[in-house]
Amino acid sequence: MNSKSSATPAAPYHHGNLRNALIAEGRRALEEIGVRELSLRYLARAVGVSEAAPSRHFAGKEGMLAAIAADGFHDLATLRSEIQASDDTAMAKAYSMMRVYVEFAQRHKGLFNLMIGPRIVTRDSFPELNEIGAKSFRLFASSVEQLALEHGWPKSSLTLVTHAAWSMEHGLATLILSDRVPRSDLPVDLERMIHFSISIFLSAVAAGPAHLEEVVHLLPRSNTADPQRVRTKSSQGLTA
Repeated sequence: MNSKSSATPAAPYHHGNLRNALIAEGRRALEEIGVRELSLRYLARAVGVSEAAPSRHFAGKEGMLAAIAADGFHDLATLRSEIQASDDTAMAKAYSMMRVYVEFAQRHKGLFNLMIGPRIVTRDSFPELNEIGAKSFRLFASSVEQLALEHGWPKSSLTLVTHAAWSMEHGLATLILSDRVPRSDLPVDLERMIHFSISIFLSAVAAGPAHLEEVVHLLPRSNTADPQRVRTKSSQGLTA
């Protein structure tokens, strides 16, 4: 299906919520036709309005895509807010924060790719998108930081721990969406792999900075760097 194909009109919208109807249809269309084929004209036909109507709500296609991406981040932030407000332990919250990110990507592949991908070039031009994206990340980061603090990580290491956790969840999600895992030559149950990957990372956080320092001393030394400097940077940057 392409942008020139006739779209089945969505459910009738009520006066005053055309913008929401267009966003909802845009989210649906992302999963069906992809971001390249999605246009303001396509959305107008899909919801049964004039081709000029969407331009009164979005600043061109870029504005439309930013609004759709912001709507996705709003949903993700809502899920993470529920996790944050729960009575679960810090470990359970951190696990759920990472797990919900991967599951969101699995359920909304087209939307997720728009949210985190390079298609929206001028993100700084869309405050709504930046603000809700930052809110979702802060919810995630705060849970990881709380877990780290409970296991002896100093405040100076929290940014590193958070980035490592972000790399884990995001790398896992993108590998799954690109059909890179599981590998055909190394078959494994996908759900088990997701659970194992997140759990083994969090177990490293729970092991604490002293354990990391032990591991650092077992790692190969760089041939191009001063070994003493590498050890010092590892100690100060990761565990100080």
